[in-house]
Amino acid sequence: MQHDRIFVVDELYERGLGPEDLARAVLRQDEQFGRELDGVIDSAAFAEISLGNESGKGSRGHIMNSAPFYLGWQPSQKGAGSRVQGVSAIHQRLALKNDGYGGLMICRNARNLVRTLPAMVYSRTNPEDIDDSCEQHATDCLRYGLTRRKMQFRLMKVVGL
Repeated sequence: MQHDRIFVVDELYERGLGPEDLARAVLRQDEQFGRELDGVIDSAAFAEISLGNESGKGSRGHIMNSAPFYLGWQPSQKGAGSRVQGVSAIHQRLALKNDGYGGLMICRNARNLVRTLPAMVYSRTNPEDIDDSCEQHATDCLRYGLTRRKMQFRLMKVVGL
């Protein structure tokens, strides 16, 4: 039996965390699922802001990918039309499969995604895009995850959601 369904089982949505505290929070959360750490983060996290001692290594992304954290994150792919592609990927995943269920299942623990995804409205100037006035943090994360180049799947039992 082929599984072509993506589950969003939880989220980390917290304001004001520095790179070290965010890395620790991600490590704690990922420990629950026993997964090897890698993923996608907004490419702005790799912008040089002189947080480190070495030139080119002072971004939040570089700090979280270095000792002692080694999160293994890659910057999201951004470019002309990337947000529209991400919105399209969300729509494709939400579409019903042959079994009558969508290809994207969002669990209640992803509270902010559950709250903000239905509130997304289309742009008045570009009907394929999301309006800039919408809160987009959680949906941006979903877009990055759905459009990332590397995909790996593992069957696991998740209980208590």
